Amino acid sequence: MASHEEGPAAGRPLDAERGRRASAAELRERLPQAPPAYLEGAWENPELGKEALALLLRNRAAPAALLSRVAGDRRFAMLQEVRLALVVHPRTPQPLAQSLASHLRWKELCEVADDVRVPPPVRRKAEDLLRVRLEELAVGERIALARRASRGVIAALRQDPDGRVLEALLGNPKLLEAEAAALARSGSTPPAALAALSGHPRWGGRRAVRLALARNARTPVRSALRALEGLSRSDLLRLVRDDEAPRIVRVVAERTLGAGAPGDRTPEG
Repeated sequence: MASHEEGPAAGRPLDAERGRRASAAELRERLPQAPPAYLEGAWENPELGKEALALLLRNRAAPAALLSRVAGDRRFAMLQEVRLALVVHPRTPQPLAQSLASHLRWKELCEVADDVRVPPPVRRKAEDLLRVRLEELAVGERIALARRASRGVIAALRQDPDGRVLEALLGNPKLLEAEAAALARSGSTPPAALAALSGHPRWGGRRAVRLALARNARTPVRSALRALEGLSRSDLLRLVRDDEAPRIVRVVAERTLGAGAPGDRTPEG
């Protein structure tokens, strides 16, 4: 890439004075990787606009004092993209980052909570805010959140009364098998979500999930019987003797045993 360093600026160190006097073109080129002194000078440069500031805030070397000044400047402090950039910046003082997080939208909070580069206390604050706001979100927003929610929000989403949200949660790569099995066991999980669990490519074959689905009275009959397929003889015997399991599940499990079920192998779980 052609350099914009021409004339008197060429060869000069990237110090505060150079940052103050840099052209808009030079700011665009230098801000992403410039040292702290240059960034301090650039902050006082009249050529610094929103686009250049965005580049400055991507620079991981930006000092905490400068980031605090940005947060307190009325020209930029109300811009949502600036708030987000400050929250995720590793050098933003944590109390300031947590305060700014309260002004972020749910999608931005989700991004913060899922970014491992963000300090853990700030990520936890984002998760706390998301949990508090769940009831304010529309169903479609909760569905979108369920697909990508971080670990700290999944537990709250598991309590969602709308089956569509729970079905979306099944596709979240951060969902654990123990949580999927808990959904399969719960007496409050809607039948449609239980059916989705039964046929899910990731969860439908897990032993713990199958057993939980077979025992849950809310599981649709077809899904409950599908859950019996591939269970070991010992698991089928457990179901036959389980008074909590629906009668049809116990009857079919007993018939399967009488017909000769597979050996005592345990399916992958």
